[in-house]
Amino acid sequence: MKKIVYLYVFAVVLLGLTSCEEKPKSYKLIKVTEHSSTKMVDSTLIHVLNREDNLNLSIDYTLSEDFALQKLENKEVDFLIIPNNATTPNLHVKGIVPLLPRFLIIMSNKKTDYTHVKDLFEQGEVYLEDMSRLDSVFFNKMFYSFGIDENKVNAHHINELIIDTPNENDSLKVYVGLTHLKNIIVSRLVQQGWNFYSLDDVNNFGKGSRVEGFSLLELSIEPFIMPRSIFHGKPVLPILTISIKDILVTRDDMPRELIHDLTQTLVENRPELIRRDPAYNLLNFNFNPQQISFPLHRGTYDYLNRDKPPVWLEYVKMAWPVISISVVFFGFLASFRQALKKRKKQQIDMYYRSLLTFKDKADSAESIQEINKMLKEARKLRSRAIKSLAEKKLDPGESFNIFLALYNEVKTDLIEHLKEAKQLEDTKATDDKKA
Repeated sequence: MKKIVYLYVFAVVLLGLTSCEEKPKSYKLIKVTEHSSTKMVDSTLIHVLNREDNLNLSIDYTLSEDFALQKLENKEVDFLIIPNNATTPNLHVKGIVPLLPRFLIIMSNKKTDYTHVKDLFEQGEVYLEDMSRLDSVFFNKMFYSFGIDENKVNAHHINELIIDTPNENDSLKVYVGLTHLKNIIVSRLVQQGWNFYSLDDVNNFGKGSRVEGFSLLELSIEPFIMPRSIFHGKPVLPILTISIKDILVTRDDMPRELIHDLTQTLVENRPELIRRDPAYNLLNFNFNPQQISFPLHRGTYDYLNRDKPPVWLEYVKMAWPVISISVVFFGFLASFRQALKKRKKQQIDMYYRSLLTFKDKADSAESIQEINKMLKEARKLRSRAIKSLAEKKLDPGESFNIFLALYNEVKTDLIEHLKEAKQLEDTKATDDKKA
């Protein structure tokens, strides 16, 4: 019976311990992309986040930015991976960090002498990854920047493109995709001998190239030089194009600590992501928040500002010159006041010495005229002291009170000596009459 009880207690304790373990919370993520080409790259990202942050994060895909943003607004998903040029009136969407970039990849089925993308677009049959992008803000800006007449663009959806080995009699076909490097269609076109097209001569980069002019139209657009031989030996030469980063976004009501930890995980595990998939070499977390389409989540700011001093210390640094000047000023003021006080003390000491002189002379004074003269001088000395006090040349403190007390003492002594002198004169006068 005891064994059964012990087993029961052990089972209860074990159940309690296992139930206390933190269970991963489930979160949903949608990525706006052609999912078939990025699934392997995304699995690496999800694996690291789930492992490091104890998340149960699942991923789904869509081609519609509006659909994804609506899902986030309705709280049907928690995170989105979306191009940085996406826009929404929803103020509750907050950015976290930039992820891998998308590149404008332009390819043609045959080599051409066209040096300007305008000619390529207007002379060939253009196949786009998504037909809706033809009217998007991005392509509108691109057509404007490169002087392309949209009405002359013979646009088709990529599904209409029959990929086969081209020959000289084929019409000029142009593939256009704002896509990730790992794109199955691009890989197939490379295998079929298609050629990459550069938006401008690479040697013009940094010298006012067309790509740099295009990039000025929007902060999310960045020039990019695609290195040679990254697609099975293609391109043969570097390609000058543009990139737009994907950004990880969420809602502003997501826990601050969660977003902080998620940001920290991504930044600190960049080497692990690269080890699992070299595509993550393109990750760059040294970004300018002003170049993100959405304001950053407070959790991201907490991580980015982790090494910054407290706000109050920043204010102290800003105010330090004023504080230093104030300390010097008040030190000077205190020294000045001290000197002034010393000077006033020296003046009252002068009055002290004069009174003590009168007191010493009073003992040796014999005539009434001499004593009266000393009394007048003492009164004048007292008047000068009071006048100096009124003119703030003397300190109206204890020293002046001592001076007044000393004056009264000297005056009393002089009056006593005056009385004695008068008595002596009266006695002498009486004696002279008797004689």
